[in-house]
Amino acid sequence: MSLKISIINRTMKNVIFALALLGPVTALAQESHLSMEKMWAERDSAGTYTISASDKTPWKIFKGETVGKIDWSKRIAVLNGKTITVSSTRPQRVFFAAVNKKDTLYFAERRLAMDAAPNFRDLGGLKTSDGRTVKWDRLFRCGDMGKFTDTDLQAVASSHITDVVDFRNMTEIQKSPDKYPAAYEMNRIHANIGSTDGKSTGNFMKMLADPKATTADAENTFAKFYPDIMLGAKDYQLMFDELLKNSGDEGLLFHCSAGKDRTGVGSALILSALNVPEETIIEEYYLSNRYTRKALTKDMVTNGLNPEIAQVLSGVEPRYLQEAFRVVKEKYGSVHQLLEKELGIDEAKRIALIGKYTY
Repeated sequence: MSLKISIINRTMKNVIFALALLGPVTALAQESHLSMEKMWAERDSAGTYTISASDKTPWKIFKGETVGKIDWSKRIAVLNGKTITVSSTRPQRVFFAAVNKKDTLYFAERRLAMDAAPNFRDLGGLKTSDGRTVKWDRLFRCGDMGKFTDTDLQAVASSHITDVVDFRNMTEIQKSPDKYPAAYEMNRIHANIGSTDGKSTGNFMKMLADPKATTADAENTFAKFYPDIMLGAKDYQLMFDELLKNSGDEGLLFHCSAGKDRTGVGSALILSALNVPEETIIEEYYLSNRYTRKALTKDMVTNGLNPEIAQVLSGVEPRYLQEAFRVVKEKYGSVHQLLEKELGIDEAKRIALIGKYTY
């Protein structure tokens, strides 16, 4: 394995986030889809896919190894509003295409079936405000990669992920180093999120250490933490540099410890650059609750955290990200302006990103 390491050199105190203290997370059942999706797929532990649709439009269903390798010679089913199941012996993810007259939709399971990464998600399939669609198999988000099993590593390799952006600080990294597929070249990029403004991190840790802290304190701290992270968008510079450098055929994975806060803001910035509506961004962000909240709460309590505080810290709430968007608009006018002023992502570069990561 070859690792090329890029490090953001900024002075900060090494802070152990509460989420870095988590033990192994048990995957939860997949149980949701996004309201903008006309069709979606979910896979159970036996490898059977359940395909569902939002209406009764008759769709001819095809499948393949990737979006570009759909087998158009063999229709596997017709879906007209009823849920259907499709068996597969292929351990890697199956991609589907649905055809109705001149309309063709591509879809796959949004949350990949992983043993130790229940919040491993593909941002593909999201619709943009200008009628485009985020490409599948290009942009991934997850939590701690240090707990990956051999099966999980095979899934990473089969997704053709060539870049991994780690948002954690050095203390978190030393506690749980990322695992990578053997004999697989991976470009590792370290972008310590929260290093621009250590005040927000300090307030977060102060609240955790306060035995009198209430759930309201935790919620309010989170509501302030998100805007601070987004206003410190400069910390995400290396991730955007890599996205711009890539051809658009590579897969890029970004993560923190729990895969929901620093990762959630990173996802929001990327999707905003691609013109995905704010409502869709928040809805995708909110999926973290369904996939990990129960397991994260249990692990936090096991590590000695107040159960009520743990319930807040283990989840996400729309208002956290909404507040971040509000503060950004108040200061910059829009997320696009934030990206241009803080990261140099001007209109030309946004157009380049849109061309690489949407169709």
